[in-house]
Amino acid sequence: MTVVEACLLVAIVVLVGVIAVPALFRNKQRRQAAQCAERLEALSTACKEYAAANGKWPSSQGVLVPALLPAPLVCPAGGVYTLGTPEGDPPTCSVPGHAL
Repeated sequence: MTVVEACLLVAIVVLVGVIAVPALFRNKQRRQAAQCAERLEALSTACKEYAAANGKWPSSQGVLVPALLPAPLVCPAGGVYTLGTPEGDPPTCSVPGHAL
């Protein structure tokens, strides 16, 4: 293998890395947003069920556990959930782009 071939091989490997790393990062962000949306939907359903059974909106996730949720829900990206409102506002996540 000559020096020119070795340099060409290194250049190709670097090019593939430059293309692949950002794509992998975007894929991770999309996966986390999808998981967060699923958890927000579960939280919304649990809040509505709690309100129907108790006549009031839950004050925190703690009152939903273990009857309606197996454990408090956590955003995979580290965001914080708010429960929404009885007027119909859905639960939200503090991470931008994470929504129902």
